[in-house]
Amino acid sequence: MSFFIPTAAAGNGLSLATFGRTGELMGFFYPRIDFAQNVREGMTALRLLDGSSAGQFLWCFDPNWQTAQSFEPASNILVTRLAHRHMDLSLEISDVLPPGQRALLRRIVVTRGENMPPAQFVHYFRLCLGDVEWRNGVQAYPEQNAVIQHFRDIALAVSATEPFATQCSSVKHIGDSPSKNAMVAGQFGSSPQAIGRVDFAIGFEPVREYRWQTTLVLAGAPSREGALALAKRLLGTGFEGAVHEANDRAAGELADAGKCPLPELADAFDRAVISLHDLYDESQGTFIAAPEFDQAYELSGGYGYCWPRDAVICALTAQRIGRPDIARRFFEWSTRTQLANGHWFQRYWTDGSAAPSWCVRNDQIQLDQTCAILHAAGLYARRLGDSAAAFVDSYRAVAQRATRAILDYVGEDGLHKPATDLWENSLGSFAYTQAGVIAAFREADEVFGIEQQWTGPEARAGLRQRLIDTFWQNDRQRWLRRITPEGHQDATLDSSALGIIEPWGILDLRDPADRQLAMQTVSGISQDLRSDVKAGRAVLRFAGEAYMGGGPGCVNTLWLALCRLHLAATATDPAERNDLVQSAMDDIRVVLANTSPTGQLPELIPKNGFDYWAAPHGWACALLIEAALTFRTMLEGNGSAFDAERSRIRRKAPSR
Repeated sequence: MSFFIPTAAAGNGLSLATFGRTGELMGFFYPRIDFAQNVREGMTALRLLDGSSAGQFLWCFDPNWQTAQSFEPASNILVTRLAHRHMDLSLEISDVLPPGQRALLRRIVVTRGENMPPAQFVHYFRLCLGDVEWRNGVQAYPEQNAVIQHFRDIALAVSATEPFATQCSSVKHIGDSPSKNAMVAGQFGSSPQAIGRVDFAIGFEPVREYRWQTTLVLAGAPSREGALALAKRLLGTGFEGAVHEANDRAAGELADAGKCPLPELADAFDRAVISLHDLYDESQGTFIAAPEFDQAYELSGGYGYCWPRDAVICALTAQRIGRPDIARRFFEWSTRTQLANGHWFQRYWTDGSAAPSWCVRNDQIQLDQTCAILHAAGLYARRLGDSAAAFVDSYRAVAQRATRAILDYVGEDGLHKPATDLWENSLGSFAYTQAGVIAAFREADEVFGIEQQWTGPEARAGLRQRLIDTFWQNDRQRWLRRITPEGHQDATLDSSALGIIEPWGILDLRDPADRQLAMQTVSGISQDLRSDVKAGRAVLRFAGEAYMGGGPGCVNTLWLALCRLHLAATATDPAERNDLVQSAMDDIRVVLANTSPTGQLPELIPKNGFDYWAAPHGWACALLIEAALTFRTMLEGNGSAFDAERSRIRRKAPSR
C-alpha cells in the first residue's frame, strides 16, 4: 500500500509538505509542489535510558501517545502535541516552510517529569529522491552535523541546531532496516554512508534536562553543497525567524482577501485562503488540485496535478481576493500549454508537461476544460476593467485557437460531440459541458471579438434554447445528465447541472422564467442527491455514485451552497432570500464538520473507511472563499436587512 492520508499539508509556493496525525513527515515535494515526492517515511521516536542495555523505545505513532494537532490561527504553522498516556513525558513538534526557500524547519521540544529517566529524541528518514527508491546515495557529515541524500540533480540535507549521531543503511527488503534496528538499540555511527535503496536515522544526545529542544531542517537544492549551505543558512536565521516570515506571508494573503463577513466562517475562510496559496506553484504559475497522497493510483488517479478546469476556478478566486498577479500568471501558463489543436490536455504537471491521463483520444477529451479556460479568460478581462485591453490583445490568439477547437466539437444540431464529462467517468453530450460551450462562446464574442458560426448573440441564444429543450425535462423538473454517443437519454441526476448557474451563468437570475428554472435545478439536486455524513447530509456528484464507497463531495455541497447564495443575492422577497441563505449555511456547516482534523477542506467525504479525501482541495477552497465573498457582497448591497439575517445566522451557529 503506497497511499497515505495526511492530516495536514503546508507549503510556501515553492515546496509542499504533508504530515500525519502524530507529526510524522509523510511528504516533501521538491523542487516543485507537485514533483517529486521525496519522502516514504519520516517518523519520530523517543528512547528512554532506563538502565537496560537498549533502553525503552517509544515510536510516536504508538497509541500510547495522546495527540493533538492544529494550525496556529491565521497561519500555516503546524503544531503537533503528544503526551504519553502512562508516563510524565511530552513532545511538541512545530513545522514551518520558510517563504522563498525550498525547505522545512521542525522545532522539537521534549519535556519529561522529574521521575523520568533521560530521553533521546530520534528521527527516522526513508527518502526516495526524485520519486526513485533505488540508486540514491546518502552520507553523514559529523563535522557539519548533517546528513545529505542525493540522486541526480536533487539533494536534501538534514541538519539541526543540536548535535546528533547518524546511522545510514541500504534497505534490501522493506520492513528490514538496519537503521531502524540501530536506532531502537541506540547504536549509531557504525555506517556513515550507503547507496541504493537507502535510509538513515539520527539520534540526539540524551535529554538530561527536564525540557530540551532543537530545530531540525530539511533543505533541498540541485547539489549536495547547495543543500548543505541552505540548511546552515536557515539554521542561522533560526526557527522564530522562519515563523515570523511565514506569518507575515499569511497575514499579507489574508489582508489581501479582506475580512470574512460572518464570524462563524472566519476561521474556515482564513484556512481556505492560506491553503489556496499553498496549492499555487509560484515557480510555474498554476495550481495543483491537492497534495499527492496516492502516487501509485491505488484508489484514485492521483491528485497532485494541474487540471485546467480546477485551476481557472482557483485563479479567478485569487483575482477576487487581491491577487490578480496569480490569475495573470495562470493565463500565461495556459498560453504555454495550449495544444496545437487549440485544446488543453486533461491534466498537467505544473511545469506544463503532460501528466498521465486517460481523456486524450479525440472522442474522449474533456471539452469542458477548454471551455473553462476561454470562459475564465473573459471573466478575468472583464474584472480588469479599463486595463483589460493589453491582456485581451495578448490573449486573443489563444482565445481564437480555443474557439476554433470548441467549434470543431459542435455538431450541426448545435450539441457538442461526444466527450468525457467533468467527473471523467462517462461519454456523451452533457448539460454541463453544453452550457460551458455557450459560456465560452459568449466570452469569445463579447471580450475577444471573435466572430464565428456559433459565437454571436443570436447563435448563442439558439444554443441556449437547444440546451434547455434537449436536457431539461419539465415533467420531472430535473436535467438529463447526457445524451449518450448512441443518442439515448441518460436521466441520471448529476450535480454538475449546477454549472448552468455557476460558473457558466447561462441563466439570468433576475429574469422570472430563468430564476424559476434555477430554483428548480437547485431544489432537485438538494432533494435527490443527499447522503448522510457527520452533522447532516452532503451532496453526491451524481445518483448511483460509487467512487470512494459512494461518498458525497465537499466540492458539490459547497457548489450547491454558492448557487443558493447567488439566488439569495438576486432575490426580491426577503423571506425567500432568508430561506436561501439559511439553506446555504446549513450546507456549509455540513462541509465544515467533515474537514481534515486540522480544518482543511477535502474534495470528498468517503464511505469506505476514510473520514475525508484529498485535503486541502483547491476547488473546495475556492468555493468556500467565493461563498464568503458573496456574503460580503450581499452585506454591502442589502445593508441593515442582511445585517439582521447575519445576526440570525450567528445565533443559529452550532458549537464544534
